[in-house]
Amino acid sequence: MKLSNVLARINGSDEVKTASNSSAPATKSAATSQTADKLRAALKEATAPAPVEKQAAAASPVGDLTKLAAETVGMEHEALVKEAQFYGAACADGFMARLSQYNEAATKIASQEIGATKVAGDDSLEKFAAENQALVKQAAELGYDTTKGQMDKLAEAAYTKGYDEAVGVIYKTAHESFTSGYEDTLRLLSEIR
Repeated sequence: MKLSNVLARINGSDEVKTASNSSAPATKSAATSQTADKLRAALKEATAPAPVEKQAAAASPVGDLTKLAAETVGMEHEALVKEAQFYGAACADGFMARLSQYNEAATKIASQEIGATKVAGDDSLEKFAAENQALVKQAAELGYDTTKGQMDKLAEAAYTKGYDEAVGVIYKTAHESFTSGYEDTLRLLSEIR
């Protein structure tokens, strides 16, 4: 039901109220009761679900707000995925740079060793790993757990930030829509009076 129909019914109730002002006080409460009944009926009709009409051009504010919220969440998801990709690339680049530094340092140390000392290479690493399997496994698990924990914290922070921004945009849009509707309703009511 349209707001203008509700206001027309209420306006019709005002005419009854005006007529009741000239009558006795006993009829005044009856007219007030009748006005209240008309107002309840108008509000019930206004809040009842509207019949479904096939109009592609007619869009409701709720539908627009829902569409806006879905678009905002979609864009935020895309931004989070892109941020995760950049973070992953930065981590991989950092790991490679650090490995390069270790490789250069190991090469310098190996070249400085003199005499009969065997140059450290793959054989010594394999030998160490074979002798200390538990230690190597423990070091790998510790590194994995630490890195996973850091990545989980970053992912949670990014999700929270994105969610808060999306909720802020939705709240701002809803607030503006509500304020605009409220002002329009007040303006319409003042025009009727």
